[in-house]
Amino acid sequence: MTAPDRLGIAGPLVAGVDVGGTKTSIVIEDDRGRILYEHVAPTDPSALVDQIAGLVDDARRHLPLDVAAVGVAVPGRVDVDRGSVSMAVNLGINHLPLGPMLQAALGIPTFVEHDARAAALWLSEQAADGTADAPAHVAFLAIGTGISAGIVLDGVVLRGENGLAGEVGHVVADPAGRVCACGLRGCLETVAAGPAIARQADEAIAAGRDTILPPHPSAADVFRASAAGDAVSIEITDRVADHLARAIRSLVLTLGIRRVVIGGGVAAAGPALLDPIRSRIIRERAGSPLIQAALGDANVELLSPTEAPGARGAAAIARRRIGSPEREGVGER
Repeated sequence: MTAPDRLGIAGPLVAGVDVGGTKTSIVIEDDRGRILYEHVAPTDPSALVDQIAGLVDDARRHLPLDVAAVGVAVPGRVDVDRGSVSMAVNLGINHLPLGPMLQAALGIPTFVEHDARAAALWLSEQAADGTADAPAHVAFLAIGTGISAGIVLDGVVLRGENGLAGEVGHVVADPAGRVCACGLRGCLETVAAGPAIARQADEAIAAGRDTILPPHPSAADVFRASAAGDAVSIEITDRVADHLARAIRSLVLTLGIRRVVIGGGVAAAGPALLDPIRSRIIRERAGSPLIQAALGDANVELLSPTEAPGARGAAAIARRRIGSPEREGVGER
């Protein structure tokens, strides 16, 4: 947890909250987008409204100025006009009027956005090299408890007519695979999300495979063991890289974008995740003039695990909504 520097703070302050399957993070930013406070807590899906309200109230006690608005980034199908969330299968939410309930609890304007879209919006304002010349097109591929993509085209968040644009985690990757939480069989989430990676390792251990993996390994354990040369872990990470490289290829071919950023908990694996994905993309470029034309100048990068793109994107949305809605960049596409 960090406390604010009380000098030179530019109001109004906004809170950005990112609700994940395992952890919920909050940042407080000033009008210049500077982080004044941040904190991370385990997600409590059974008391989500109370938890978020408590995190905001705790932050308020550490700040010299009050918080003027809250943005919340959450998985599932988000109705930004009503502030409601539905079909957030990894949180067990069928329908929740999250925005109105939080606004009533906190007494300040509250805005809700899909987590990957909020992150993509923030990334569209940040150039990969840290300069101010950020691209207007970006896809953020979030890989954690679930998998989804946030997409910004021409500076505008893509939500789709049905509000489900970017739900690539539920594109079928293995028709004979396991049943997904969404009800389909073999979704990308069932083979490449964090719990799926850990499950594959558990299955290999249960089958008596020779491995350095500990009992009940996490996805992070698998990537560490892969980097150390463990054959079982290499097999799993290669399979994950195959699926993710195909997902990235599909995003680039469908959207015509040049920048794909991988984030979420699994991205903390670093080069152990990125290198095999890039090697597959290089191989595909060499084998197809079409893929070379599409992906030849594409930049696939990992977001630093120290960043909080969902929370920062949620804060940016709150700041724009209470400031200059006409330039908010989160239009109705």
